[in-house]
Amino acid sequence: MATFPLAQAASLLGIHPKTLHHWLKEAHIPLVAHPTDARIKCVTQEHLQEVAKRHGRPLSDLLPTPSLEKGGVPDIPEASANEAEPEQMVAPSVSLADVIQRVSCLETKIGTLQEQLAGLALALLQERERTVEHRIAALETLTQQLITRPSPPEFSVQESACPSRPARQSLPAERYASSRLSALIEYRAQGTYVIISSQEGELHLVPDSAEWFAWLETIPSFRFVGKLGRFTAYRHSRFSRSWRAHRVIHQQNFKQTLGVTDHLTLHRLEQVAAALQFNVAPL
Repeated sequence: MATFPLAQAASLLGIHPKTLHHWLKEAHIPLVAHPTDARIKCVTQEHLQEVAKRHGRPLSDLLPTPSLEKGGVPDIPEASANEAEPEQMVAPSVSLADVIQRVSCLETKIGTLQEQLAGLALALLQERERTVEHRIAALETLTQQLITRPSPPEFSVQESACPSRPARQSLPAERYASSRLSALIEYRAQGTYVIISSQEGELHLVPDSAEWFAWLETIPSFRFVGKLGRFTAYRHSRFSRSWRAHRVIHQQNFKQTLGVTDHLTLHRLEQVAAALQFNVAPL
């Protein structure tokens, strides 16, 4: 009985070899080995005709009849082989390449859009942070101005007109709260720095002077609002001369060492404020 290699049988039916293999598996038709090469899987002529009849595939007069008993392989006319080539053997590969190319283009576009979206989100967060910090700084300045504003003259005259009325003494809790307020070192739009103490009001100290460092020796902490950033400074311990800067950004704590009191110059304070503002490092 004549046998045909799987690829040749698929060409006779005008289908892909994988399709023929699937049809044979559905019909429970086994493959047979090649008479001379057991590695080549073949299908008998009878089974091939059965599959063609079941799936309505015409087997024209081109079906060769030579047997492969002696190791010969039936020859198929070149014209017949070309006519038997199905369109679905080429179309899937072309369609798959087109789909892969389109998917690659879409992935590139999606990556670009994600980068643009991340940049916009970062810019929005930075702008919101700058706006909030400016408002906080303005409110702090206004609060300090209200605290340090001198009493109006008419109020002083009214007090002198009523000498019998004793001056109100602050409560212990008020004095304790006032002592707990940190001093403020703030950069003003005029290019100068203002120094405000919670107990003494505005101090006229020259930055980086001997009086400046002597005053820092007397306070446990202070707030700094500079050109590029802001932070709260405090000592490592109660009697320590070493300072550390602290800031909260988006509910995360960031710290950086300032140095000892003798190193707390304006340049050092601005340097640490900028580092916490733009190159923050989590604890």
